[in-house]
Amino acid sequence: MNSKWQINRVGLLDFWYYDEEEFDFLDGRMLLRGANGSGKSVTMQSFIPLLLDGNMRPERLDPFGSRARKMENYLLEEGDEREERTGYLYMELKRLESEEYLTLGIGLRARKNKKLESWYFCVTDGRRVGKDLFLYKDVENKITCSKGELKYRIGEGGKVMETQGEYAQCVNRLLFGFETQEEYKELLELLIQLRTPKLSKDFKPTVINEILSSSLQTLSEDDLRPMSEAIENMDNLKTNLDTLSESIHAARQIEKVYDQYNQIVLYDKALLFSDAGKAYENCMKNGKQITEGLAIHMEELRKEEQHYEALKQEEEILKEEKTSLDKSDAAQLKEQESKLKAELLERVKEQQTKEKQEQEKKEKQIDTEEKIKAETEKTERIWDEIENCLEEMETELEEIPFDEFTFLKNDILQDREKEQSFSSHHQLLNDYTKKVEQGKEALLEEKNSQEKYDRCLLELDVCREERNLAEKEMQQYENLLHETKSELTEQMYLWEKQNQELHLLPETMQEISRKIESYEMGSDYSEIRELARPKLYELERQFSENRMVLERNLQEEQEHLYQAETELEEWKNQKDPEPEQPDCVKANRELLKEKKIPYFQFYKTIEFDQILEEERRNHLEEALLEMGILDALIVPKEYREQVYALDKGVCDRYLFSDVAHVRESLQEVLEVENGENDILFYQNISNILSAIGFGDTHAEHGESWIDANGNYRIGVLEGTITGEYQARFIGVRAREKYRKEKIEELTGLCEQLRASVEDLEKQLAENRARTETLQAEWKSFPGEEDLKTAAKEFSDREYKLERTNKRLWEHQELAEKERKALDGVRIRVREICGKCYLSPRLDLFTQALLALHRYKEILSQLQVAHGKYQNSLRYIMSQRDYLEELELDLDDIRYEFNRICLKVREVEGFLASVQKQLELTDYEEIKERLDHCVERLGKLPGEREACVRNQAALRKETEVLQEKERENELRQKELLEKKEKYQNVFEQEYQLGYVERVFVVTEDMEDQAKKICSQFAGSFGNKKQSDLFGNLQEAYHQNRGYLLDYQITLQSLFEELDGEGSFLDVTVKRIDILAKYRGMPVKFKELIEKMNEDAEVLKRLLSDRDRELFEDILANTISKKIRGKIQASKRWVEKMNTLMESMQTSSGLKLSLRWKNKRAEKEEQLDTRALVELLQKDVEIMREEEVESLSRHFRSKIEEARKISGDMGSVQSFHATMREVLDYRKWFEFQLECQKTGEKKKELTDRVFFTFSGGEKAMAMYVPLFFGSGGKICGGTSGCAEADFTG
Repeated sequence: MNSKWQINRVGLLDFWYYDEEEFDFLDGRMLLRGANGSGKSVTMQSFIPLLLDGNMRPERLDPFGSRARKMENYLLEEGDEREERTGYLYMELKRLESEEYLTLGIGLRARKNKKLESWYFCVTDGRRVGKDLFLYKDVENKITCSKGELKYRIGEGGKVMETQGEYAQCVNRLLFGFETQEEYKELLELLIQLRTPKLSKDFKPTVINEILSSSLQTLSEDDLRPMSEAIENMDNLKTNLDTLSESIHAARQIEKVYDQYNQIVLYDKALLFSDAGKAYENCMKNGKQITEGLAIHMEELRKEEQHYEALKQEEEILKEEKTSLDKSDAAQLKEQESKLKAELLERVKEQQTKEKQEQEKKEKQIDTEEKIKAETEKTERIWDEIENCLEEMETELEEIPFDEFTFLKNDILQDREKEQSFSSHHQLLNDYTKKVEQGKEALLEEKNSQEKYDRCLLELDVCREERNLAEKEMQQYENLLHETKSELTEQMYLWEKQNQELHLLPETMQEISRKIESYEMGSDYSEIRELARPKLYELERQFSENRMVLERNLQEEQEHLYQAETELEEWKNQKDPEPEQPDCVKANRELLKEKKIPYFQFYKTIEFDQILEEERRNHLEEALLEMGILDALIVPKEYREQVYALDKGVCDRYLFSDVAHVRESLQEVLEVENGENDILFYQNISNILSAIGFGDTHAEHGESWIDANGNYRIGVLEGTITGEYQARFIGVRAREKYRKEKIEELTGLCEQLRASVEDLEKQLAENRARTETLQAEWKSFPGEEDLKTAAKEFSDREYKLERTNKRLWEHQELAEKERKALDGVRIRVREICGKCYLSPRLDLFTQALLALHRYKEILSQLQVAHGKYQNSLRYIMSQRDYLEELELDLDDIRYEFNRICLKVREVEGFLASVQKQLELTDYEEIKERLDHCVERLGKLPGEREACVRNQAALRKETEVLQEKERENELRQKELLEKKEKYQNVFEQEYQLGYVERVFVVTEDMEDQAKKICSQFAGSFGNKKQSDLFGNLQEAYHQNRGYLLDYQITLQSLFEELDGEGSFLDVTVKRIDILAKYRGMPVKFKELIEKMNEDAEVLKRLLSDRDRELFEDILANTISKKIRGKIQASKRWVEKMNTLMESMQTSSGLKLSLRWKNKRAEKEEQLDTRALVELLQKDVEIMREEEVESLSRHFRSKIEEARKISGDMGSVQSFHATMREVLDYRKWFEFQLECQKTGEKKKELTDRVFFTFSGGEKAMAMYVPLFFGSGGKICGGTSGCAEADFTG
């Protein structure tokens, strides 16, 4: 966690009476002392709270709340000769535990007669004003920077802001981390109250209690988020369940009519199938009857033909017999009598016929009169029906402006007998109904469009909520990213400060701060590390170079030590020291040994004379050394040629004894060392010594000589010596002495070299340790994990916000599109509705359409009734005409009847005369036979004709029966095919399974059809399939809007059956309702089942979420948060009481605070004491009744929140209301208590407060308010104050 920010210093540049001034703080505190009017208040108000939010309103600047002086007055006073002035105010803050700095400031530009310009800035990379960053561009004249110049100077190490709101958000983010600006504003308001002069004058304990309550920490968004999300999920589930319930209700409404429609469709098809079966059975029975009848008729025809032949034969016999009888007079009289009888009989028949006709006419006359009377009564009834129809039609059209009805009504009532043309009225009605239907469709479209637009608005609200949530999350993660950056920056400073080796320049640390501040997702953190790498490389190079020098020196010293030790060992091991010899000389001498050439080293063969002084010894040996004689080899002269012929690569100096002698030679100062008394050896050495001159006279010494001072000559070469040489090789004692000195010298050198080696090794180890420390410090360079995670989270939330913004924009576009579509539909609706002269209301159009349909039905009834009325009138007229005809016919019949009566009497007279004549003849004898012949001959033509007619009738009937038999066979075939077709139609409808079967199901379709007909017979009243189809369409359109998500559609089934042939009496096509469930097509019944299943699932989910909310989130999560807040508040109160108890006043006044429990507001809610006691427990150890009590309490609170949110409408969100309802601060109330010496503790009421002195009042006010401000500052996201302003 970051350490606190503390005010380190504040500064003014070219502001008010200040040219440039800085005020340093010590431990975040500063004391200003001065006389009244010296500018203390103006100076302080120029920083706090001004630099905390940039609010420059006059009443904010002045501690007394005055609006007298504006900010521009502090830049350009009245009478100021300057035309403009630019000034700066800034405040530098420093972390308590690191060298990290943050600067906030405001730039101001005042010009005469122009509006004040202001800009705001923050420096976040650690640069300090007046040290690394200057607010003036001319150092000598100190001319302040303009806004553009400041922006350029700050660069990426901070930010220059244009608006006060942006600056306030920036300060909140950098210092405090409050989740909302409102909370930050509350802190500033409290700070303003604290700075108010004579605070106790306007306050009193009741006000302080409210301030103290508001200063307590509230539940944060993170605390409330699980509950909010759970409630939101529950609300979404509830909304989904409500929507689903509406959809199910709508589906049930459709299903109710759909079931009736399915029943009547199945019933009609079952009836068709059943009737087709019955027709086929009847046809079979009829065919059998026709076949039987045909056989009977054929037999009767045969008999009639036989009877006709017999009658024909009998007629021929009787004709012959009558001819013979007719030749007598009696027969002729008899024939005349027969004719007269026949005529009389005919006349009597005519008379009877006329009587009968007269009677029939009279009966018809009576019947016609009765019919006229009955028809007249019927006509009146029909007219009453017509009037009722007109009244009903007028009732139906009460709310409908269909004026054509008035014309129709007037025409009918004004002339009853006039025939009306209903077709034109039907046409007008259909046109108007069509307009109304179009209006209804348009209104339905408007409703659907409105619902669609409303759904778009709801989705838009959801998108806005998602956007707000995403924006809030982004803000939170932006704050988290800033905190992470701040923590990382502080870690950088602490890391740099704690480093022993890797110390970075301030400029580098500032650049690192800038890089960290500008870090975002995708940034390369190695760039930040690279800023420190040059210093690392520099130190590594220094350490490496130092190490290399040390290693080289160490190696050299070790080599020197080794050489010295080796040399020391050699000196210790060898008897005589030898002059230094090059390798070629050593090789040469080895070669001489191999070739067995004898030689002696010159210095070993001689010894100084005893009388020779030390100095001259030294000079002589040095001269011999310089001349090359000291270590030269004395070789016998006979080996000269071999010596000269040695191999290349070797060399040496030789002395041969065959040399010329000089007078003054080395023999005077050197003696031959001849321990073995070898005369030849002595002679050779002496010859050599005598060949080298010695002395002061150079001319007498020959070509080779040495003088007393050590100067020498060898041939043409002459030389001098240093004179500092010590003799060490000539003489055994000298060599021994030199050996001991050399051993002593080498021993000291070894000691010195060993100390040097140890010192170098120590330095090298230190170098390595520092290098390791450097690498460890480099490896401990603060990592990027937290920063990368925070940047990724912020980037994800930023991307999420971008997506939600895009989705919001898309929904806004869609909503705008739907709004335009709705506007277009509304325009069309008003246009269509205007044609109908009806208000554009769907219910009105629906009622109007129903009324028009009923009107149309009544119009049809009226048309039928009016047709019947006209028919009745025509019938009455025809009957009256017929009655007149009957009267004329009666007159004609009576006339004919009288004439026939006269004729009858005349024929009766003639018959009586003929019968008297027959009585006078012998006619009786032949009478019987003649009567028989006459009677039979009179009957036989009739019988024969009847027989012919019978034969013809029988033949015709036989032909008819044969034709019927052929027709019946065709009919049977047609009915069988029809039955099979209807069976197929019925089976397909039956197999849909749309109708519940309450009977035993079998495989016999005829049996099933009969049972269905029996089940639904009479169930539909007078309703037809078309009526129920109309009801279904109406229910479908009325409820389709609630089922748009399921894309229900009306689809025709069995159209292919209609197209198979024209044998079907009715159409078998039916309407089927299809839908889509989650993209899959389903039947309507299946949709309802799945919707019910979904509803049950949602109910279970809602119940689970409800239990989760009240048992887990509220009773566990939220309760723990509230419990923590309450415990922290109690600790604050205790701490405050401790502080106030420790205060001493002259009057002995002691103050204390009580945080009292409040009582429950409702019966189902808990008292604060009981609630807190429950909250102290974990839900795992609560009893069931305690969990239920706590859940009931929170349920009540949530219901209260819902009610408040609903009452407030859109003014306050449910989340905000819920936050208030769960605000534990409202469960308690503060009570200030006071106690003076010798008095009891009592409540500090307003009345008691006003009895205090001014000091006591001030103490009673300030102390609690300082506590409140501390509580407010600790309300930031960091859990405690990031910026220390409470001091």
